[in-house]
Amino acid sequence: MSPKRVAGALAAVGTAALIAIAWFAVPAVIHHNRDRALRRALDLVPGTLLHARNFHWTQMKGDRQQWELNADEAAYSNDKTLLNLRQPELTMVLDDGKTLVLHAASAKLKLTGNHIKEALLTGGLELTYGDLWFATGEATFWPDADTIQAPGPVHVRSPGFDVTGVGMEAHPRARLFALQHQVRTEIKREASGAGSKKS
Repeated sequence: MSPKRVAGALAAVGTAALIAIAWFAVPAVIHHNRDRALRRALDLVPGTLLHARNFHWTQMKGDRQQWELNADEAAYSNDKTLLNLRQPELTMVLDDGKTLVLHAASAKLKLTGNHIKEALLTGGLELTYGDLWFATGEATFWPDADTIQAPGPVHVRSPGFDVTGVGMEAHPRARLFALQHQVRTEIKREASGAGSKKS
């Protein structure tokens, strides 16, 4: 056999070997990397079914978006009835076209399937609705009843007034906000006026 034929045969054998290696090794590597990426994405921890980062949930009713929920991190309980969120932000566009945005340090959502029954927001929360802003330490939100209750100190601010009080009940979709105790109001006059009025 001539050296040229030997070289050709070796090249053919080498090519076949490379193809065989690629055929078996590449899918194994891809599968291994996919599994590793999936484990990293799920980031399973004891006591939770799923732990995920950059959480996003949009609730629709028919073809209309009811609200959108984003969070830095989310962890479901094993029985899927509780969802813990870190840095959640809830956004709703109300019937009047104004956007309501609620942000908290953390939240615990009680679930029935994919339906939120109750949300406990803690660690300090802020709510903005149009040019109205309020802040409090913690609050509970019942979406079905369109009710938010905050037991502690509440601060409400808008361009025309500044209000503080203790305890609040709000109905965001109905655009009703009521402070319950120790209410103090500061009415801000127009730029042409001087001072402010307190009650």
